[in-house]
Amino acid sequence: MELGARVLVAFLASQIVCSAAQEEAEEAACSPGFQVKKYHVDYDGQFLKDQPLLQVVFDDCEGNKDAAFEVSHPDFLIDEDLNLVPRRDVVDSGTVIFIHWLSDHADDMAQVDIIGAPSQSTHTLREILGVGKMTPHRSKRSLLVPPMFVPENQRAPFPRSIGKVRL
Repeated sequence: MELGARVLVAFLASQIVCSAAQEEAEEAACSPGFQVKKYHVDYDGQFLKDQPLLQVVFDDCEGNKDAAFEVSHPDFLIDEDLNLVPRRDVVDSGTVIFIHWLSDHADDMAQVDIIGAPSQSTHTLREILGVGKMTPHRSKRSLLVPPMFVPENQRAPFPRSIGKVRL
């Protein structure tokens, strides 16, 4: 019996050591941050408020508690279920959105490509309206006022025209 008890104790001790080593290996294998760095979303004309677009795959190796994200476009946010969600109805989202995560021990970023979204115009309003090539001419306004004579004690009809002013 004594030999059987020793074997059993040795076996149980080896199992405890193996399971502890396995847990340490799993913890060491965890790399905090986005597990997928690039995402794709299809654009169908607009993104509706509170409609999740995609779910990011993220792990901070500490249970994702108090993970704070910043999104490059102000009309989007990452909710508590790690979904990318519009804050309002969005028509002009651009073609790329970046999601940033920063903590005390790590920093990571993921990219969301919006497939089919119109690219944002780099033209100025002057170029869009077609006045980009014209140079504006500045001048003071000048009034051409001829001399006007208004005799007193005139009879009706009133009002009377006494002259013209030209700009």
